[in-house]
Amino acid sequence: MAVSQIHSFLVHPAKRVEEQPQIGGTQVPKRGQLYEMLASIYAKAPTECDIDVLFRPDDQGHQVNPCRDELVSYVRQPNVAHGRQVAARLQVVTTLRSGLGLLFLMTGKEGTQSRLVVSRFPADQGIIAEEKRDRLSVAFIERVFMKNAKAYKSVYYQSDSLDRGFWDGRAVDRQVSGPKELSDYWIREFLVSELRTTGPAGTKRIATALRAATRSAGTPEVRHELVSAASLIRGQDGKTTTARQLVDRLGLTEEAVAALEHEFARPELMDEAFRFDRDEFERHVLYRMTELDNGAILLAEDEQFDEVFEQTPVSTQSPRTRFATEGQVIDERLRRTR
Repeated sequence: MAVSQIHSFLVHPAKRVEEQPQIGGTQVPKRGQLYEMLASIYAKAPTECDIDVLFRPDDQGHQVNPCRDELVSYVRQPNVAHGRQVAARLQVVTTLRSGLGLLFLMTGKEGTQSRLVVSRFPADQGIIAEEKRDRLSVAFIERVFMKNAKAYKSVYYQSDSLDRGFWDGRAVDRQVSGPKELSDYWIREFLVSELRTTGPAGTKRIATALRAATRSAGTPEVRHELVSAASLIRGQDGKTTTARQLVDRLGLTEEAVAALEHEFARPELMDEAFRFDRDEFERHVLYRMTELDNGAILLAEDEQFDEVFEQTPVSTQSPRTRFATEGQVIDERLRRTR
């Protein structure tokens, strides 16, 4: 079914501002190009919003969340007054960097289920030109909205029970370029929510999968590729990502991706978003690498490094260490390093 109610609010960047600006709001008529564009966002939200989020309980662990309460109040009575409460919550966490924005609240019924879509569009700057016969009038304006109708943030909720449901939803941020990430102020501060997959859980999952894939890799080439990937992934600390996005950024071969995906319990886990945690990754790190001043590089699984390489101080007066190991050569090659 189509969206039944749409309300819009002008949200100022007012984080840490003592006197909050007034928030103007209105109901969007169910006609015209604006309505058609918003109705399209509402309709495609279940597929477009692909990052699972959950409302956080309160500090005592009770199923209480102030943002959820305000959104549910709006769904029960979709009007400007209830919508303005939601907009006020967004305004107090909006920074100057995020700038002025238009917030849209869209609600409707999908069978027995209530659906809510919350979208924010940023403001831009521009010049308006008006022609009058042989004269041209130009003016600079700061409140240009939807210059790019594809750049917005959205979150969508749907449930058949407003009392028990609406605790989890799905989000998307189409204002970022490159791999998809979610703004902290939008998810953590405004919605008082977290990603469904926690950072440590998602990080541990890819770390253990990398470890298993490296051990089971069918060829030395794939094994080396996965070892290199484990080293490069550390640079993703703090970023919201998925395992599939990580391997896409690293440009792994199809063979390496297949070996990694095989080690996930279910293929769809490769697409679950989480915030990469370098400390957690280090706890499950695959390999330890030691580089010596003579140009040698020693590499082995972290937990077995001290067993693989026997280490002996050259002398008590020298910081130098002698490393010794033995084994059967299973692969040897020349590799360009620069």
